[in-house]
Amino acid sequence: MPEMTPAAADAFLRDVHVGVLAIERSSNPPLAIPIWYDVDEAGNVIIWTGADSVKARLIGRAGRASFTVQRETVPYAYVTVEGHTSSAAADDATARRIARRYLGEDGGDEFLKSSPVDGNVIITIHKDKLRSLTYDN
Repeated sequence: MPEMTPAAADAFLRDVHVGVLAIERSSNPPLAIPIWYDVDEAGNVIIWTGADSVKARLIGRAGRASFTVQRETVPYAYVTVEGHTSSAAADDATARRIARRYLGEDGGDEFLKSSPVDGNVIITIHKDKLRSLTYDN
């Protein structure tokens, strides 16, 4: 089962997938939760979530996370980014970019009307390690 080239893994990560965010917890199994995301110019994963969400609180404590995207049809493939995290107050431009990535321009803008940016954070998972696998020939 071959790994993707770095360029192929980056392109796969930049395709639109619903990602799975995994964060360690001290008293329970890791939290694994599906989430929308974007990728910055350096290949780091960017997520937008509530500042008081379980995700944000756990990432704040752990300081690191794993993030996986996959293709669920033949030929199967996945990319996982593992890394340290940073967070900042959410900004309209990043939230809009993520919403439009999944819902298109009009749908993303409409979504933001019901999901205000205030009270949210942008979390970056810095790409410390990249894992991938593909069944492409």
